[in-house]
Amino acid sequence: MAYESKRWYDDPGAVGVMCNDCKHNHRDFTCDAYPEGIPKEILLRGEHDTPFPGDKGIRFEPKD
Repeated sequence: MAYESKRWYDDPGAVGVMCNDCKHNHRDFTCDAYPEGIPKEILLRGEHDTPFPGDKGIRFEPKD
């Protein structure tokens, strides 16, 4: 039986450009700020350059 409901992570546009270009990104929907998983709100918003609960002060920094 196939899963028929669309999930937020099925959308290839859900991960914003900012996460893709961040040096903290681990490429598996985790990062240094959120090792257990980047919150859906950040992924859908597509940016993390302002404080967000639980980010331990780690925010977007461009890759070297």
